[in-house]
Amino acid sequence: MSFSSDDVLQLLVNLSVSLTEVLMNTKLETSDLRWTIYPSSDPEWEEMSGLDEEGNSVRTFQICPGDTSVSHWLRTRFIPRRGATQVYVEIRFTVMECSAMPSSFRTCKETFNLYYYQSDEDTASSTHPAWMENPYSKVDTVAADFLLRRGGEKKSNVKTMRVGPLSKKGFYLAFQAQGACMALLSVRVFFKKCPAVTRAFSSFPETLPHSLVQQAVGVCVPNSAPTGQAPPTMFCGEDGQWVGPPSSSCVCKPGFEPVDSDHCRVTSADQAELVLLSCL
Repeated sequence: MSFSSDDVLQLLVNLSVSLTEVLMNTKLETSDLRWTIYPSSDPEWEEMSGLDEEGNSVRTFQICPGDTSVSHWLRTRFIPRRGATQVYVEIRFTVMECSAMPSSFRTCKETFNLYYYQSDEDTASSTHPAWMENPYSKVDTVAADFLLRRGGEKKSNVKTMRVGPLSKKGFYLAFQAQGACMALLSVRVFFKKCPAVTRAFSSFPETLPHSLVQQAVGVCVPNSAPTGQAPPTMFCGEDGQWVGPPSSSCVCKPGFEPVDSDHCRVTSADQAELVLLSCL
């Protein structure tokens, strides 16, 4: 089987497209987020209404603690994982530069920590799980590329981090600030999957990767058959993109001819014979 340069280009374009399924997006929330704040007796995180980069009203959290020696936690609601074994967390945020803060901020920081906690049920409370690393799993210490200065340019940061592996029914995200004067402008949680695709006369279903690569088994399109004994297979990468061509291909059955690389139709000679017979 041979492919034209246009076929190869279209193959590369289609293989580079991934599907994104969003599990949580604070920019779409129109009411209070109702996240849990710790310590609850003297909460420093404050939920507020703000404007995003397009001028739309969004719910945000900000903190500028009076006591910078205390860890201040903020936890999302329960997020079902919908079969994903890893997810991506996109955070838009701002952080004040420590040199712009009053001298009372002796332990000022320009970073915060991101954690997650897995659970099969929505059982978290103001005291459970304990507000510390282990039981929470640390994702990363997040640093700002752009720091706010008084009277300076108001520019936000966007960081995307991978969370996993996930095995329970859902999870929580938790943000820990200890001395940072900052704002969480938006949080989006999503995962990627490979879209349904037809290549080399083989159709492959929408596939959710559960590892670095996930094998998907395809079927031959109508009026075609596999070239070997095994059905065609292709690999879906963890980034939601198909990896390479199918491991084996299908070909049009006798009496049928290819149309592009997607389906098979009755050959021109057989089609003419069918038309002739229908006229008798």
